[in-house]
Amino acid sequence: MLLRLYIRIIFSEVKAQFNELLIEQIPIILYCCTISLRDFISGGFVPSKHIVVIGAGIAGLTAAFRLQQAGHSVQVLESDAKVGGRMITIHWQGLAIDPGAEFVTGADKLLLDLTRQLNIEDKLIHYSEQQTGFNVSVMRGGTVHTVNFMSIPSYLGWTGVSLGARLSMLKLLPHMLRAGRVNVYTPEEGPGDDSITMEKFFYEKINGEMFEYWCQPTMDVFCGYTVDDLSARMLLMLFGSYLNQKLYTFEGGIGFFPETLASKLAVTLNATARRIDLLSDGSGATVYYVVDGRPEKVDCEAVVLAVPGDAVLELFESPPASWQAFFRKVRFTRVGIVYHLLEGDDPALDEGGIMFPRQEPWQLSALGWKRRPDGRVLAMSDLKAHLYDPTLSDDGLKKVITEEVERAVPQFAGKIKDQMVFRWRRKVPAYPPGLLTALKTFKQNPHEGPVYFCGDYLAGPNTGAALASGWFCAEKIQQFSL
Repeated sequence: MLLRLYIRIIFSEVKAQFNELLIEQIPIILYCCTISLRDFISGGFVPSKHIVVIGAGIAGLTAAFRLQQAGHSVQVLESDAKVGGRMITIHWQGLAIDPGAEFVTGADKLLLDLTRQLNIEDKLIHYSEQQTGFNVSVMRGGTVHTVNFMSIPSYLGWTGVSLGARLSMLKLLPHMLRAGRVNVYTPEEGPGDDSITMEKFFYEKINGEMFEYWCQPTMDVFCGYTVDDLSARMLLMLFGSYLNQKLYTFEGGIGFFPETLASKLAVTLNATARRIDLLSDGSGATVYYVVDGRPEKVDCEAVVLAVPGDAVLELFESPPASWQAFFRKVRFTRVGIVYHLLEGDDPALDEGGIMFPRQEPWQLSALGWKRRPDGRVLAMSDLKAHLYDPTLSDDGLKKVITEEVERAVPQFAGKIKDQMVFRWRRKVPAYPPGLLTALKTFKQNPHEGPVYFCGDYLAGPNTGAALASGWFCAEKIQQFSL
């Protein structure tokens, strides 16, 4: 009897203390519940999935990183021996070289945000704290004329074209302003005619001379575009979004960024995807791949395809009709670059850059050079896009380009000590007339899930757009997971 009374007294005291503690903790409990509900609604709290990302370019790495942040198990497969895609840094003769993307711009807000998340803002290098863009020279009639590539005001005083051509740039401004109001990563929504080429647009609306000595060489040099590779709409989106922007790179080369991102992820290199089989109920897929000659497979609940758009269809036995309609239209530009290592004290070798318009009697598209801290000079050059033959041997390419280089800058003669050829089978996606219209149709009904897509061909021909496509792809998977 006494024992029962004692137990009841103890229990009453414990219960009272517990109730008092519970009352004190109610605000905290309610706050935590609010946080959990808010995260769930926003997509921050979702059931964990095993997701395979195929492709470790900047689009795939970004998608993988964002999905991992959301709590998913992510496996990245990369067919190459290194990550980065076209955002890479290679090393030759003790020199760091960026053969693909060479800079990012101030317009690439998501990329700059990700540098902050990775705590590598201190590794960003401004090309110039004071200057927007950079200076290049255009060859005309055997004379080079210098202009700031990314500054419209610079062209108004440029001696490379007539006064009438310079003033015609004022007609371009309204088109650029309209394009600048559209999200840079949704070019299919932009203004401008997607049924005509950039050449037709410039000749009819702006000025033919300005096209030949500014627009055409610029698009050839930086993207490997021929005059038929870009529609008027895509051209205006590029100009409206990226002209007059600050330029940045990273210490040690542009490849530092994707390498840092990859270090946070589980990436398997030399892993080539061969086939993707979808489960009949749409709940997942099986990815078949080869690692160093060894066949492997992995089951997953979602697949992110971050491969070039023209390589998508071959991974499926029966791809949907909407995929076939769009992906058969995707293609990329091709470029063969020759790098030169020079030695010599001539001041003419210190630094320079020349673009060669198609109207001028040169096979070269571009020639650039700069003296390095150790006194050696690194130069790069390539052929005009419409003249480049990917079947030409490395020795044949070196021969043609060396003759052109020494004709353009005689001080190169006898100073070239070594050369290297670097080829891009896929440099950047082409956006010929009709492609953005097809892209808009595809995005309206992409038939995604459990397969999702990301890549520059969906957003624009640059690293910032590729990264954004990976970012948005991860968000889409999060939304579909709710």
